[in-house]
Amino acid sequence: MKLETKELPQSQLELAVTLSEGELENYFDAAAKELSRHNPIKGFRPGFASRDIVIRELGKEKVEHIAYDIAVREKLTEVINEKKINFVGEPKVSKVLPKDGGVEFTATLSVVPQVDPGDYKKIKIALEEVKVEEKEISEVLEDIRKTRTQNFNVDRAAAKGDRVEIDFLVKKEGQAVDGGESKQHPLVLGEGHFIEGFEDNVVGLKEGETKNFSLIAPTNYHNKDLAGKKIDFEVKVNLVQERKLPELTDEFVKTLGKFASVEDLKTNIAEGIKLEKKSKAEEKRRAKIVEELVKNIKVELPQELVEMEFEKMTAELADSLRQMNLTLENYLSHIAKTPEELKKDWEPQAEKRVKAALVLKEISKRENVEVADAEIEEKLASMMRQAPPLAPNQNLDLTALRGYVKNIIRNEKVFKILESN
Repeated sequence: MKLETKELPQSQLELAVTLSEGELENYFDAAAKELSRHNPIKGFRPGFASRDIVIRELGKEKVEHIAYDIAVREKLTEVINEKKINFVGEPKVSKVLPKDGGVEFTATLSVVPQVDPGDYKKIKIALEEVKVEEKEISEVLEDIRKTRTQNFNVDRAAAKGDRVEIDFLVKKEGQAVDGGESKQHPLVLGEGHFIEGFEDNVVGLKEGETKNFSLIAPTNYHNKDLAGKKIDFEVKVNLVQERKLPELTDEFVKTLGKFASVEDLKTNIAEGIKLEKKSKAEEKRRAKIVEELVKNIKVELPQELVEMEFEKMTAELADSLRQMNLTLENYLSHIAKTPEELKKDWEPQAEKRVKAALVLKEISKRENVEVADAEIEEKLASMMRQAPPLAPNQNLDLTALRGYVKNIIRNEKVFKILESN
């Protein structure tokens, strides 16, 4: 076998392979056997007709075609394994041509490029100092009080801070807007969940009263048909309730759990805020470390790697949206972008993420970072406990998942090394 290699732009590698007539001999026998297995020949059991018989009955061209196909697949795999070529995607085979009784073919592979992490040990990013402000604690306390709010029916005009239940109908140019009607819709006046000006028009109405008014929708309104247009509203108030928040006392705090006093609850809240802030500070530091690692990396990335990373980013976005009962299609409609436009916008970020993955892996090699099977299984078990149940027709690729978990653990160890600099 003769092999010639040629490096191409964008981390492509061309392999030119030539097999002699003798090397191809066994593949003709294998091709004849395969053809006779699927094309029964009279007088022979499937797969047992000789090569000459198969050529006579089915034609030389068919045997050659199958022989070349088997030879290309096997020899290409052999070359990739012997040369330890780390590639992504599928090899692109072209120019399969007979030559002096043998065959020659060309294959192009997208090779995972090697990166130089530079002097990564000089990267020093300090962790931002974490402080908890009294205002932050007060805001959490207020949110807790709101969860225990009591509502009392009142016979008076609605005011800001009241809870109301309303019927409303939205019209544009005299025609009802699709999806623009709701009955017994709950609303806390002043929280700003509706279009600006809507809640102000409800303030002052009593139970049973109605009001018609018009507003101009903002230019960035989620419904493009209404954006920047005049909208007409018909509103009826069905219920007005005054909201009363419980007083922040030791007695109230004791109803929330294992807290002895208001001060005890404040301490717990402060600790929680501090942990959250510290986690965000660590994420921010790691983002800065990655920026430092990739900013000087000059490498041509294969498009397949960038495509794969974009697909991961899209899947991550879809998962986040699903938790909010939204779809990717809803999101794209809301931001007025096509999938192609999103892909173009995200390409620089996808490239940066690929570079980050490559440089972290290279550092792990240089630092001899190892991930034990027990670590993978422990992390995997933890993730499975927290994951939602699989859908009836959903399958789990445990091999791919273990690879993903291994990368997470490996990168975590690499970051700890970098953070210790």
